[in-house]
Amino acid sequence: MNITFIIILLTTLFVYLYGYPAYKLNQEEDRVRTSMKNIPSNATANNLSNIAGIEAHSEILNQYPKFVVYIFLDHYKEVKLDPKISSFVKSFSCAAIDNLKTYPQLKRQATLNIMKDDHHEFEYIIQNSYGTLYTHRQVMSDCPNFQSVLHMKEA
Repeated sequence: MNITFIIILLTTLFVYLYGYPAYKLNQEEDRVRTSMKNIPSNATANNLSNIAGIEAHSEILNQYPKFVVYIFLDHYKEVKLDPKISSFVKSFSCAAIDNLKTYPQLKRQATLNIMKDDHHEFEYIIQNSYGTLYTHRQVMSDCPNFQSVLHMKEA
């Protein structure tokens, strides 16, 4: 009788210690995934209103897990894109991962897991009145800061 009780107790303890955190992570991944799938396709990216000193506006097309960000340079009249703008967009595309450092551990882990598992990709298309000036694609799990944020521990 005592051995049965000990086995049941150890099994319960094992399930609680190892199963429950995995269950919580799975639940959070489902919440984050649903939230990202429900981003409206005409949403605007407010943090792209000024790119390298040039006024812009943007719209996001949600084709989960691919997000296309159209950036319109309102008053940019050049036919070729200034290299500082393309450089800004390249660095901006991975900078969002650093914002996850402020998230609680569970939400950060869930967000990074779905970025990797679902193969999240952002495509930035910069346009002005002449048409498309520049396109940049970024798979989020390929960002240089992805692994460091993924393995970051709670302070």
